Amino acid sequence: MQSVGEKIAQLRKERKMTQEELANLIGVSSQSVSKWENNVTAPDIMLLPILAGIFEVTIDALFSLEGRQKSAAISMEETPLAVYDAILETMWAWENDGADTAHTKRRLQENPKSHTGFISMTRGGVYADRNLALTYIADPAKSAELLTNEEAAAFLQTLADPHIRRLLKYQLENKDISYTIASASVKCGMKEEDVKAAFEALVKYALMAKQTVDMGPEEKVDIYSHCGGHKFTLLIYPLLSLAMQLSDFQENWCGFRN
Repeated sequence: MQSVGEKIAQLRKERKMTQEELANLIGVSSQSVSKWENNVTAPDIMLLPILAGIFEVTIDALFSLEGRQKSAAISMEETPLAVYDAILETMWAWENDGADTAHTKRRLQENPKSHTGFISMTRGGVYADRNLALTYIADPAKSAELLTNEEAAAFLQTLADPHIRRLLKYQLENKDISYTIASASVKCGMKEEDVKAAFEALVKYALMAKQTVDMGPEEKVDIYSHCGGHKFTLLIYPLLSLAMQLSDFQENWCGFRN
């Protein structure tokens, strides 16, 4: 099977492009292209979609995988695991036709403190453990700004509030139930002022919905209900999973590229 560098050289020559012309289209030096084609180095993983776009091929074509049997369509239920596998396969596509992918996945499943990672020197990275496989794509300068972002800090403080976490857990276990401040106070064993402050924060982040009901002359009651459940699986649970890793982080890497 052709290496990525050999495939780049083949596609470039088929389009009658010089190494310098290809380099100019990408925004790198012609020396970088030469090193790729001679298998001295490999293009950064973030450049693969750009190369595929220039040559008008798929990323699979760059890895000479186009002739292989296509995967059958998968159900929505199977999609998260399929994406997890695809991320690991992409991370280790440089090595032994995916042999390292199986080894890495097995080690991650057997050891909850093991993880793997790939860092692009120009933008973002990829991280995986037994429960997560995610990519982070951002300019390094913008990433550093997150450390001083007050909105991000305020949300983390919200999740750290024990009253809010207690209400969230009860809410997720009882999704079809609506609450008043008084009823939630009884059900969750909390002071009404703590429930009110927690509900206000959850409404702010659209994790609860609030509706005011007119009960008659000079009497109104606020009704709160569950909403934004999709945010937990997509954002909050992954964030908490990463927080758990960081709370007792061990440098137990199953492969790491920087």
